[in-house]
Amino acid sequence: MVALYESLWSLYHSRKHLAECVATGRLAIEAAQHEARPDVEVRMRNQVARAAYELGDLDHADSELTSATELLGLAGDPRLSGVVWETRGLIALARDRAAEARDLFERALAANRAVPDRHGVVVQSYNVGQALVAGGRWSEALDVLDAAAEAARTAGDDPMLPRIELVRARALGGRGELDRAVAAAVAAADGAAELGQLAKVDQALTLLASLAERADEAPLRAAYEEKLRELREVMGLKPPSVAD
Repeated sequence: MVALYESLWSLYHSRKHLAECVATGRLAIEAAQHEARPDVEVRMRNQVARAAYELGDLDHADSELTSATELLGLAGDPRLSGVVWETRGLIALARDRAAEARDLFERALAANRAVPDRHGVVVQSYNVGQALVAGGRWSEALDVLDAAAEAARTAGDDPMLPRIELVRARALGGRGELDRAVAAAVAAADGAAELGQLAKVDQALTLLASLAERADEAPLRAAYEEKLRELREVMGLKPPSVAD
């Protein structure tokens, strides 16, 4: 059951079959308990928690992670601590607890550095940057995100670059540097489109539209809006005002 669930996880997560993910995950947790595998149980509980988090059921996600945390001492793998702290951090962000989220992501970052896991270090650095942006700490966020981008390039972790660039755009927008924020949002949209990260493309275009609205000068606003139209055309997307 555990092997089946883990093989289905990517499908469940990518296609957003989240309710099925939770239901099947309960069976996988029972199987891990039957096999006396606390490390596997931690993974299963974390995956169920991630699905519950995406469903908006934060209390259920919290409950699974509390049980997973109690098993970390028996699991003996620092990477498992990292994934649990990461999911807790995402829940804290969803509850607008930026400082708590930052602390949890930094714990996850330390766990990944201890392995070491280069991809994990990039992901958790990106998450720290997200928490800093949520807390309005724009300059600190940019320092963290610049370092994360450099680490991603060094590791050949290209799928993380559009994600990092998107959060950089938010930080730059928070500092009022609209030109740089627009450039970062465009780079995020281009990179995400190339990699087929459609959710990130949508987020980048939404951010670009928001930045265009903030431009004080009409010519600048028009230029931003024109770039947004060009990106939507290139990506085969309709403008938001056009009905499906």
